[in-house]
Amino acid sequence: MNFATADPKFADRKISGNNAGVHRMATIEIHVPDELRRRMDEAGNEDWSEIARQAFERHLHGLATRASAALHPRIDGDERGSGNSAEERAFAGAAYDHGYAWARDRAAKGDLRAMVNARSYRAAVDIVRSTKGFSQRDEFGDCAFPSDEMWEAFVDGATARYNETAK
Repeated sequence: MNFATADPKFADRKISGNNAGVHRMATIEIHVPDELRRRMDEAGNEDWSEIARQAFERHLHGLATRASAALHPRIDGDERGSGNSAEERAFAGAAYDHGYAWARDRAAKGDLRAMVNARSYRAAVDIVRSTKGFSQRDEFGDCAFPSDEMWEAFVDGATARYNETAK
């Protein structure tokens, strides 16, 4: 049995099953590359909806954290840009995602622990730069001098991943 939600902006939502009216959830369609889908199928009986919900929550939390965080002085001492431009915010958002992916896929646990326990962002960045699994070009592309905001977002993303695995 399916029920539509009362909110007109979500009129296309359908609520079904025994929890109809209790858990209102939208249905969305996500496109993934064929190779990713193949690996998902091989992974077995995973709750991909829950995994996606958690990833969305993490990403939204990161956006909220970055939006409310105070800006730190630039690491390189250069005063180019304030970190407030839409372009710099977009780069910081990408940096958070890259930091998370680096921590998940390439960083050694000891390096992550040292980064998380660093006394400052500058010290954390120095630890990241010295690790075997880090390539500034891979993480920041053609940006030769990532801003403090980008580094902070990268460290925040890596820290978020570390904290998930430390639970």
